This record gives sequence, C-alpha cells and structure tokens, in this order.
Amino acid sequence: MGALFDRRRLFAHRGDSVHHTENTLDAFEACIDLGCDGIELDVQHTACKTLVVFHDFTLTRLAGIERRIDEMTWDELRQIKIGNGARIPTLAEVFARIGSHLIYDLELKSRALGPTGLEEQVLAEIERSGLLRHVLVSSFNPALVWRFKTLSSNTIPTALIYSHSPEVPRFLQNGQGRVLARPTLLKPEQSLVDSRRRDSMPFLPWTVDEAERAHSLLAMGASGIITNRPLDLLPLFRT
Repeated sequence: MGALFDRRRLFAHRGDSVHHTENTLDAFEACIDLGCDGIELDVQHTACKTLVVFHDFTLTRLAGIERRIDEMTWDELRQIKIGNGARIPTLAEVFARIGSHLIYDLELKSRALGPTGLEEQVLAEIERSGLLRHVLVSSFNPALVWRFKTLSSNTIPTALIYSHSPEVPRFLQNGQGRVLARPTLLKPEQSLVDSRRRDSMPFLPWTVDEAERAHSLLAMGASGIITNRPLDLLPLFRT
C-alpha cells in the first residue's frame, strides 16, 4: 500500500461530522486543523453525471426532500441547503479546497453491477487533481471495486466495505465480495473484527468512536481507524 499506510492512519468519517454538517467543505477543512490523517467521504452521480459528495441516495434525511440524488441535476442540487445551511459539494470542489493536506477514502456509491461511468470519472478527477498518491477508493459493491482496480491498473489502493446491515446483500455481509474485488485491504464494520481474526489482509475498521475499542483494533493490526470522533482518538496516533 506504499506510503499511504506507512503508519497507522486516522480517518474522520464524513469529515468532522460532530461539529459540522457531514460531507461538507467545512467538515473536511476542519480535519486539517484537528490533525487528522485523512477523511472518509461518499461519492455518487447526479442525473447529469456530476460527481457529488453525499452519503444517502436521497435528500430525505438531511434536507427533508423526497428525491433521489441520481434523479436531480447539479443545477438543482447546488441550490439545496442541508444541515445548518451548508451545501452539497462536488468532488472537484473538495479536491480543490483540501488538496494534498489529507488522505481521501473515497467511498463510491452505486448499487449497479454493470458499468455506470462512476469509476472512470472518479479516476479522471483524481488524476486531474494530481492526488494519485493521496487516495484510497472503497465501496460496498465488489463489482465496482474490481472495475476501479482494473481501470487504475492497481496503482491506487482499493478496499471492500462490508457489514451486517440489511442493506448489504446477505451473501456479502461477511466480506465474501473480496473474491471478486480482490482489494488491497478490507473495510469491515468494527463489530465484525475480533481477537480471533485470521484474515491476513490489511484492514481498516469503521466506525470506531471509543478510544478503548480503537486501541484494541490497532493492537490486532488495523492499518488505521475510521471514526466520528477524531479528536478523542488522536492521542492513539501521536504516540
């Protein structure tokens, strides 16, 4: 994994989402001041194929609007206010604002098994921004991980995410998608990692908010931690 994980890394989940609206420019910029190593953020397509940074597939939770992201154009989305008046950023805007100050864990959001163009566009944006050495690309979708890995000639680390969430197909809930994806590392929900872990692949657990649990996972060999509370866990990464 090269210099990206030459030491254990602390990633802020959707930025500093405790003090700012998640996945916004303010949330990401705050992570530089906090001293985080990186940020985890979600990337998906609009109807016009603009790459936007937003977690949910709909605006219901953060804007109270019953519409899907992939059914709206960027001109429509850019007018929507979320949280405390924040706006949804594009991936290009995030890269321009944060630059190489942080490592990016880009979670690609698509349930489609066939090509959508998402992988190609994300790779092109990474290359255009000159951030090839600052990026990890991850997804719950093993087909998407495999396609991105192939497109990038395996030059960018990839990770397969998995959990016991009912939104994840049962046959993928324990990371079985690694057989197809062949990722660089695994991103398991923290509850799926215990002291009996026998998998030899590097792993980056999420979302870990308690220092004691984070310490335990690092002792098991975790390459880093993804957390909602980076300030609380920083001491574990500065010793």
